[in-house]
Amino acid sequence: MTDYIRSIDIKSFRGIKDLKLNDLMPINVLTGDNNCGKTSVLEILESFSAPDNFRIWRSLLRKDNGTSLSRGMSYYEGFYDLFNVSSEKKCLEYTIETEIETSQVVLSAWEDVEELTEEEYAKISGLSYLKEEDNCEIATLLVPKLQMEICINGESVNTYSVYDGQYRFPFLTKGYGEARNSSQKRNVIYISPIRHAEGNLFLRSVLDYPELYEQMLSILQEYDENIISINYDNDDNNVSGRGIYKILSRDHEKALPLNVYGDGMKKAVLLMSAVIKAQNGILLLDEFETAIHTSAMEKTFRWILETCMKLNVQLFLTSHSKEAIEKVLKCAPDIQEKIAVYTLYKDKEGMSVRRLTGKKAIMVQEDMGLELR
Repeated sequence: MTDYIRSIDIKSFRGIKDLKLNDLMPINVLTGDNNCGKTSVLEILESFSAPDNFRIWRSLLRKDNGTSLSRGMSYYEGFYDLFNVSSEKKCLEYTIETEIETSQVVLSAWEDVEELTEEEYAKISGLSYLKEEDNCEIATLLVPKLQMEICINGESVNTYSVYDGQYRFPFLTKGYGEARNSSQKRNVIYISPIRHAEGNLFLRSVLDYPELYEQMLSILQEYDENIISINYDNDDNNVSGRGIYKILSRDHEKALPLNVYGDGMKKAVLLMSAVIKAQNGILLLDEFETAIHTSAMEKTFRWILETCMKLNVQLFLTSHSKEAIEKVLKCAPDIQEKIAVYTLYKDKEGMSVRRLTGKKAIMVQEDMGLELR
């Protein structure tokens, strides 16, 4: 892998302070109690796809059901949530070391106010605006705003600001919020625990790899033994105007939309297609075992791990399921030496982490009876 991540040093992000993950491997399992920072680590890695682009940071704002900005939360509040609440200084900082470079990313913010007309404020807040008579004095408001700056390796690369009560995110143009340095772009794919319910897959990426497509079908037969094929139907008669994924099975006379199948099938298709989409990049699977039935875990997880190795995908998994972690550790014995397990702990002193190799983690569970979580 040409740009393999070796370590992450998070100085400050959300509830994380001074957390280091060293000696990262091709496959990395993050575990620990709820609210210990597992998802936050994945968010940092997701931002690393283009850290100089405020579009990326916008996508990290706390979400409702994993798909959009939380209901009732403004962008001002959302960006505020990126910073550690226990620190007076609004500064997000992390350093990622790869095989070829080290990148220190700092997103700092400070509060200010700006005078806006009622019309200008209506545009950013989503409120309706009725224009007064031409001879009326233009009303203005003093609106608090959060000014932000991104620095990479000590160099300022971008600035942006959001206003209190802002519910619209204007189109970002180059020089103001949009990425300026295209070389920062990396292939990073993040999959939330419930994304399979949205129906957004990467199946068309799979169709370019006949061998992997056939392997995927054999895995899906763990969920429905009569599956023959799965394809993307772009029929003009589709009501939404977009194509849909359809599965042909011996149980039915015609292909049926993937959405009529259970969550396990949809999640398996999503995970496997995401592996191929992430080729030569990074794949982040948050609570990866969600919706996958235990009887299908071993075969599904083995394909994911083996294909990640084949396609040069560095994999990060989060879970607090003992059974799912055990399946990952044991499903592909030849890959155990490529796995590291990180257990995150949060206490009054801050953050701490325990690292185990895949083989050591198995021994800890079996011989010593210790919990990885």
